[in-house]
Amino acid sequence: MKNWLKIILSMIFLFGLVVLAIVAVAVVFNIQYTFIFLGFILIDFLFSFVIFFSKRRYEVKFSWIIFINFVPIIGLCSYFMFGRKYHYSNQKTLFYEKINKREYQNNLLTNNEAKKTAGLLPQHFVKTVDLINEIAEKPLYQNNAIEIMENGAKCFQRMLDDLANAKSYILLNYFIIADGELFEIVCAVLRERIAAGVQVFMIYDHVGSYFKISKKSIRKLRKIGVIVQKFLPIITPFINGNANYRNHRKDVVIDGLVGYTGGINLADVYANQSAKFGLFHDVQVRIAGKAVRGLEVTFVDDWYFATKHQEKLTELVPAILQTKNYNSQGTAMVQIVSHGPSIDQSITKDVYLSLINSAQKRIWLSTPYFIPPIELIEALKLAARSGIDVRLTIPGLTDKIFVLDITKTYCRELIAAGVKIFEMNGIFNHNKIAIFDNDVTIIGSCNLDYRSFFADHQTSAIIYDQTVVEAFLPRWEWDFQHAIMWQEWPIKYKPLKYRFLLVCLKLFAPIL
Repeated sequence: MKNWLKIILSMIFLFGLVVLAIVAVAVVFNIQYTFIFLGFILIDFLFSFVIFFSKRRYEVKFSWIIFINFVPIIGLCSYFMFGRKYHYSNQKTLFYEKINKREYQNNLLTNNEAKKTAGLLPQHFVKTVDLINEIAEKPLYQNNAIEIMENGAKCFQRMLDDLANAKSYILLNYFIIADGELFEIVCAVLRERIAAGVQVFMIYDHVGSYFKISKKSIRKLRKIGVIVQKFLPIITPFINGNANYRNHRKDVVIDGLVGYTGGINLADVYANQSAKFGLFHDVQVRIAGKAVRGLEVTFVDDWYFATKHQEKLTELVPAILQTKNYNSQGTAMVQIVSHGPSIDQSITKDVYLSLINSAQKRIWLSTPYFIPPIELIEALKLAARSGIDVRLTIPGLTDKIFVLDITKTYCRELIAAGVKIFEMNGIFNHNKIAIFDNDVTIIGSCNLDYRSFFADHQTSAIIYDQTVVEAFLPRWEWDFQHAIMWQEWPIKYKPLKYRFLLVCLKLFAPIL
């Protein structure tokens, strides 16, 4: 963001604080302050035009305009803290663009190889590979071994073994790290590896981990030799406007040979050591092969950004992104798709739309939060009406008030179109997964909601392999067996007042 714009926004914010102080004094001393309140309403109204003419999705603009005008003062302050467009794309450095483009070009298939690869994929999904190449410059990595970790306990058991065998470096990138038994176990493994000469780097999101990890635990990590960085610490949100844009990744890289990504954070609850939400249901994928480089590129970018462009990880750890001896026996082709908060375009949303529109037999989606943009709703409805088996699995429990019922409001027209909705019975379904026909699997950190598509930094593994889908199917069948398939829209049985409340909350869903 340009300096002059920062100054103007800061002045507006400070002006708001001054006005609030004047109102407070007026209230305390019984001074008439109606004119001040009316002035604020006028400011809110005039600022609505600024939002209206901004380059954003129309529903996001609409939600902010309603919030600012119906919740005076608080609405405008909230916008300056959390609602301004985050120009992350403008903050990308030549360094990141250089390594991303180099990685893409080094792994871009030649024309002859591309023809061979096209023969391994159904032709109707090849265009998704091309789309990712075009809009994100993410290469297609071949010959990867894929293991699906169906739950947190299995994931951490496998990951701890891999961490214990690290020889050179470990990269940890988490939305949430939390105090607890799992944290202590991981610390013990990292301490032993660091003593053996392994370099360990960790990024954790400041907001995601704020009430989860203590300062004492962070000091402990640094004391044993882990190099730790907070991602976008909240210090002056009214100046930089990025408080609402978080790093939602759950990525791990070990020696550039093994990588993990998915929805499982580094916390006891994800290993089902907490009964607060019943069974905490989630998936992680273990990748062995060259696709791990895609996770490395993402981490290198995040590290450079988190250190305010002061540390190039490729200089601290020269082995990163260097040619390695991949002994993978796998056959899966993988694209690692990462995106940050570009309001104008969401790479992951476009990937989902491409796969939905290309599928011919099956579209199975599973997500904890379903608050999607309208084009995703329309694509699913069209697919279901075309006779494709479209299924959506949502939680039976949730960690956020009202969110589950708001999710259900988006499902009404899907049911009418023939989409099968499965609500898991007493289970917090935290999966961020999908399969398309018998050919494509998605496992990552991206929910099917506005926040994931347009606000947060996300990672998704797009896996093109029939054997992976076949190995994944028993997990889906287990989910369906432990879920209730809706025969009708359940919200219609809620009291009228509550349904009206959901309609009002839905107006603000794109900015939550």
